[in-house]
Amino acid sequence: MAERPSKHRTIAVDVDATAPVKRPHVVLPWYLVAGIGGVGVVIGAWLLLAAPAVLGWLTSPNAELSSALDLANRLLLLANGAPVEIGGQRVSLFPLGITVVLLLLGRPLAALAARHAARSGGVPDPSGEVWVDAPAVARKVVVLFTVSQAGATTILATFVAGASAPRVLAGSLLVALVGSLWGTMSAIELHPRAGWPVWLRAVPRALGAAWGVCLTAGAILVALSLYLQRDRIVGITDVLDPGPAGIVILVFLQLAYLPNLVMWATAWSLGAGVTLGDGSLISMGITDVGFLPAIPVLGAIPDPGPVPGVLWLWLLFGVVAGGLAGLVVAMARPSHRFDETTLVGALTGVVAGFGLVALARLASGGLGSQRLASIGVRLGDLAITAPSILGLSGLLAGLTVGLIRRQWPSVEEWQAFRANFTSEPDVIDEETKSHARRDEDAPDDEDEETIRRR
Repeated sequence: MAERPSKHRTIAVDVDATAPVKRPHVVLPWYLVAGIGGVGVVIGAWLLLAAPAVLGWLTSPNAELSSALDLANRLLLLANGAPVEIGGQRVSLFPLGITVVLLLLGRPLAALAARHAARSGGVPDPSGEVWVDAPAVARKVVVLFTVSQAGATTILATFVAGASAPRVLAGSLLVALVGSLWGTMSAIELHPRAGWPVWLRAVPRALGAAWGVCLTAGAILVALSLYLQRDRIVGITDVLDPGPAGIVILVFLQLAYLPNLVMWATAWSLGAGVTLGDGSLISMGITDVGFLPAIPVLGAIPDPGPVPGVLWLWLLFGVVAGGLAGLVVAMARPSHRFDETTLVGALTGVVAGFGLVALARLASGGLGSQRLASIGVRLGDLAITAPSILGLSGLLAGLTVGLIRRQWPSVEEWQAFRANFTSEPDVIDEETKSHARRDEDAPDDEDEETIRRR
């Protein structure tokens, strides 16, 4: 049985004496698990990247193994947010798919380190329970895991010509911190929001709901575009004639940038423009693109020219996202004032909109120093449309919740109403009885008018 106090400072583990005897857990030094785990994330990701690179080397008679492995190094650094040079061109378009793989590799290893730290750091009390200081366990595991993963990535950067070690260190620290926090907090069931006010506790949930709706719209849009333009995509692939090994490498690289495409489509569905080089624009009003690299997935881009007006209905996804965010946070507020629910609903929608701008910044970059130096979302457009759409719809949702609540009495008001209602007959009865007693005591010789006046 596990118990947790209200402030979530400790964890109590009670072992039932009647339970069947189990083999004891092997408790390794937590610092060893955390240190090796951070380095293991880098090694595992590098192996995943090296596999298609080596496959390309095996199928290309003129390629060198060192060049193939160097490409794996550069892709790993690029996934950690550090621009690198590939093929003589500076690439700053980060493959978010590989970044997601780094997070997925870091989560279970950080969770394992946290569990070993909790088992080795428990303090038994006379009742037989073992108390663990969960925040202290999380701090030491996250710090060591993050430092080891970022350090291994930075050491790898010393073998890559032209890589900026400070930029690699900063990006890898951020990636490692997110992955280790995710794994550690889930392993020891640490919930830092437990001490927050109820309505503030709902804000992360509201933001997650809004982002989920918007990104779902982007994913649907990408899937529809790939399906509708499948013939063009197949035609580009046939022209390239990459062979079986080349097909594998092409699929791998396009999957690495799939989250970027989803984010671009999300921005498009919110009314912002997407650029694929100087002078190009893809928006709800028009599609205007020029020469593009022969990448099959780019065949999903709509045909040049005006866009049908019915596609403006994609904005409804943003309206639903902002309304859902405002609804979640407004429903969590105990106050019945409609101005407060309106304000928090609008602010939550605006914050969700600017969060999408931050994600779009990570999904945008460049593939060279010439025409393709700027690829991705037009951040200025998105910084206007996303907070506006989500903020206004969140405002309306909060206002609606506040007005509906205003029509209904609170629990305290309802209890007071019931108390007044039930006590009123008693007061009337007492007054009636008092008048009746005075009438009985009145002299018989007094006329009816005197009695009525009295």
